[in-house]
Amino acid sequence: MSAALAIFAKTKGLSPIKTRLAADIGTDLAEAFYELSVAATAEMVLATHQQSHNTVEPYWALAEENALDAAQWQWLNTLWTGDGDFGQRLHHVYSTLLTRHEQVVLIGTDSPQLEPECIINALQQLNEQPNACVIGPCVDGGFYLFAANTAIPQSVWTQVTYSSESTLRELVSNLKNVGMAVVLLASDGDVDTVDDLKPLMQALQLKRGLRPQQQRLYDWLTEQPACLKS
Repeated sequence: MSAALAIFAKTKGLSPIKTRLAADIGTDLAEAFYELSVAATAEMVLATHQQSHNTVEPYWALAEENALDAAQWQWLNTLWTGDGDFGQRLHHVYSTLLTRHEQVVLIGTDSPQLEPECIINALQQLNEQPNACVIGPCVDGGFYLFAANTAIPQSVWTQVTYSSESTLRELVSNLKNVGMAVVLLASDGDVDTVDDLKPLMQALQLKRGLRPQQQRLYDWLTEQPACLKS
């Protein structure tokens, strides 16, 4: 069964990067974190591609149309998110990839601690409950992963308040209102503000056998004591 794995990303120099984190620690450090997080996420999705025996196809879902041919993104497929607010972009990417693949998984670059097993588990859940949506809840009320295999009305995506404590709750309610079941994975974290950096470092510290890009990110975090004060 063919699955698309879309990673929502922005291009430094073309879009503001990690604005809430930058407000806390400055633009240079926020952009440094972002680049390390992107690299760790890309490494994870390539590992997922391999572990799935090439049935999971990764895509960069880029915020900028003029970045599709940028050299930094060329080692994965690229897809423009389209114009509009975040809900419209989620709908565009999801619905576009559903015309090419039987299953679609959406993630961001803000949870570099994720492992291939998380993606593969979400797809297995879809196989077992094909009419459901599989969502990975964030501890802050958002979500770090969304997976499904059936058409979803645009209003489900657009009638959600994103970057809010109510994001996941609103999305789940919208899905249930159109008759879709929801399967929730284990809660995990993402990085939006400086308060999220220390939990990420601790999560990486607890892992066995960090991949090389995760190790680079962990080493960088340990070198930023001023950013990790609770």
